[in-house]
Amino acid sequence: MSIFHYRAKRKSGETVYGEIEASNQEEAVELINRQDLLPVSIEDKDVTVSSKQRPPKQGRVAAREVFLLTHQLANLIKSGIPILRALVLLSRQTRNGYFQFILSNIERGIKDGKTFSACLLVYPKIFNPFYVAMIKTGEESGSLKEILIRLAEHLRRQEEISSKVRGALAYPALMALVGMGTIIFILMFVMPRIINLFSSAGEELPLATKILIGISTGLREGWVVILAGLIAAGVLFLRWSSSAAGRRAISRAKLKFPLYGVFVLKVELAYFCRTLGLLLKSGVPIVKGLQIAIPVLGNEMIKEDFVNCQKDLVSGASFADGFRSSKLVPVMMTDLIVVGEESGLLEEVLSDVATSYEQETNETIKTLTTLLEPLMILIVGSVVGFIVIAMLLPIFQIDAIVR
Repeated sequence: MSIFHYRAKRKSGETVYGEIEASNQEEAVELINRQDLLPVSIEDKDVTVSSKQRPPKQGRVAAREVFLLTHQLANLIKSGIPILRALVLLSRQTRNGYFQFILSNIERGIKDGKTFSACLLVYPKIFNPFYVAMIKTGEESGSLKEILIRLAEHLRRQEEISSKVRGALAYPALMALVGMGTIIFILMFVMPRIINLFSSAGEELPLATKILIGISTGLREGWVVILAGLIAAGVLFLRWSSSAAGRRAISRAKLKFPLYGVFVLKVELAYFCRTLGLLLKSGVPIVKGLQIAIPVLGNEMIKEDFVNCQKDLVSGASFADGFRSSKLVPVMMTDLIVVGEESGLLEEVLSDVATSYEQETNETIKTLTTLLEPLMILIVGSVVGFIVIAMLLPIFQIDAIVR
């Protein structure tokens, strides 16, 4: 058993301080609640200050962890558990040390009198502006439970799409990795022995064999230079891709790529419509909703297009008029937005459009998966086939001379 110092409030608003004996912090919270007190802060007497102030190394928090947090937080609040106690329970459950540290800081911020949304605002890389805006709307309207449920459903949909994309790319990526490893092994370890055999024959080698020998020799003798060049090229590409010009160029290339460009557009439109529809349904004005929904998109070209639509809306045009001038937004989506504006059901229309594009995205993922697998087999098979033929041609040539 441990001794816990606590600060709590009575129903009248009076602040009380005290100590309580419990086996863990959850039990201490339960015991304090039984006294008709609302816990504000609970600290283990045996925990030293230095251990509290020692943050873990900065790590990464996956989107799935944020989804699970939101889902579990919604369930706990729906069960009547106060948000402070819910955060205490969830911070104990997570296995990610960095995320646990963040949740502890959020819990501490709420104890100090800050709002939940204000605490989330400190971590923009984990909780994006859309997430924070939704929580703030729930706090201001007194419907945090409903907002968390909607958020959890929204994040679940996004996680499903991301999971399907990862699953679709896993097999082709593995095949490409194995194929590349096989080719490098043949060129660096098998070819040198065969080259000696060809050299001892003293015959003129076919062009394909000469090319293969040149590649093998260059790879064996210059692998350090090649590796350094690849690393340097990778670093330069990462720096360029993080610049504004690089992001725009990559975004434009993605949209123009056959089949994949349509897939990217549908994913972004589904995300935008789902996000904006959820904001509107939660009571956020449309102009403010656009300011929140546009930055969460990943493609710079689509962002710029939607920013122009936002400017048209601010200048007095209707929401649909801004999309009519867009070269990226499909006509069907624009027509449905017109209907939604005229009927006053824009949030429902946006939700329906998002569902439609999510279904089309699933179909596109299946198509891409169907095409990628035979394409990778064809590419890897062609390279390996060329190597085999180039190795066999001199043998056939020698055999023909002998005969």
